[in-house]
Amino acid sequence: MDLKNIPKSKKTLAVINFVLLITLVFSLAINQIVIAKIYDALGIKKGIFKKIAASIIKPGSFSAALTGDVAQDAIKLAISQGIPEIYGEELGVSFDQVEPAMNIMKQFDPTYGKQKLVLTGDGLKRYIDVGLKISCEYCCGAKAIIGADGSGACGCAHSQAMRGLMAYLIQNHGSEYTNDEILRELARWKGMYFPKQMIQKLASQLQGADFTPDTAALVLGLNLPDYGQGSKTAPLPADLKSLPNMVGGC
Repeated sequence: MDLKNIPKSKKTLAVINFVLLITLVFSLAINQIVIAKIYDALGIKKGIFKKIAASIIKPGSFSAALTGDVAQDAIKLAISQGIPEIYGEELGVSFDQVEPAMNIMKQFDPTYGKQKLVLTGDGLKRYIDVGLKISCEYCCGAKAIIGADGSGACGCAHSQAMRGLMAYLIQNHGSEYTNDEILRELARWKGMYFPKQMIQKLASQLQGADFTPDTAALVLGLNLPDYGQGSKTAPLPADLKSLPNMVGGC
């Protein structure tokens, strides 16, 4: 570094910045050495990261496995495994640990959450649009997980978790998800909350019954096999105006 033609004040600043840069580089090098030693001490090998990456499930990744067997395909569509793409690692949630994931996601519920996410403007509009298309009908008697104004319509943990995830995705990843794709994520969790009911529902609809927004979201973008009623194309969730039928209550 040529310091001869630099004013004294700037020269001092340049020296300080240079020293700080060297210190930062040295610290990073030490940090990597320490991390490597920790991994060795714990017996962690690089291969484990490949296993972790392989467990991150992308939406629709099961499509190639659909066979035309109604029962098996309904199970594959309703039951998810591994870590959800994008938000899974951020929140520390996995489809393999449903209850812990539910407890994490429900914290962001705009109505009941301990760490409420408050949406306004376009975000709130999206929240209402998506929330009105899915319900917790196997637990709550409400027609959707939210009211027309966006307030929570049911206080059960399932609804809180779905609302919390919906608000989180809109606020933090709104440009990465369409409304239908957000609905798909909620439907995937709904399948884990109510596996028996959702499998039965999908089995019926794959064979010809009308899709509801939640099941339409689960088959979003998929080419469905022939289930004995001829090839069938599911409508986009956004095109379905009717809400799911409600049965029972908490």
